[in-house]
Amino acid sequence: MFFTVALGGDIKDSYGGALAIEILHSASLALDDIVDLDVTRRGDKAAWVIYGNRKVIFITNYLIPTALRIIQTSYGDDALNTSIELWKDTSVGALRDMYDNNDYIRTIELKTGSLFKLSTVLSAYASKHYNTKQQMLDVGKYLGIIYQVIDDFVDYKTKKLEEIDGSAKQLFKYYREGKLEEYVRSVYLEYKQKYDELISNIPFQSKYISEIRSLPEFLANGLLKEANIDKI
Repeated sequence: MFFTVALGGDIKDSYGGALAIEILHSASLALDDIVDLDVTRRGDKAAWVIYGNRKVIFITNYLIPTALRIIQTSYGDDALNTSIELWKDTSVGALRDMYDNNDYIRTIELKTGSLFKLSTVLSAYASKHYNTKQQMLDVGKYLGIIYQVIDDFVDYKTKKLEEIDGSAKQLFKYYREGKLEEYVRSVYLEYKQKYDELISNIPFQSKYISEIRSLPEFLANGLLKEANIDKI
């Protein structure tokens, strides 16, 4: 919604995309909780704890195509096709999360960046700035990578080593060598710089530029503060 307005669009045109993203995100979290055996979500019991695996799986199987249909109805077939490819990428990222330790950045780009990319690219459709589609995909990519690398770093600061799982496990070699903070900081700064350079080339309304530029820091600081960590 924010990026739609920042691109000069009408906020009402972003409602369909915002609803679809919330449905997809909630569905993915519900499935993640089953896979990871997480019993809490957003300060309450996870859905599978309350309703059981069977109901949650059937409901998410219904919600995901429902969200994709909302995207098609709101923005057309090209937006639908883009969304399907990005949703597929999240699944590929989840598989790499479990079975492939060779490319951490690619894993988190697919696993987390794809959902961020879907959120940001829909603003190109909602605002009718179709020529910014690739740029808005990259906005989501960079924000997603920044978010996930900080989130994985927080795991090492708040969990026991035997509790570390998912993409965070791919950072163990840096932890073992005493270079975790250095690596995470370098990734954050690299993708923040790429993000800053990209923002300069997108026709956002000037009054939103400051807020847009602050998003990487906002995401990182929010995760760190929640875990009572001062800085990387």
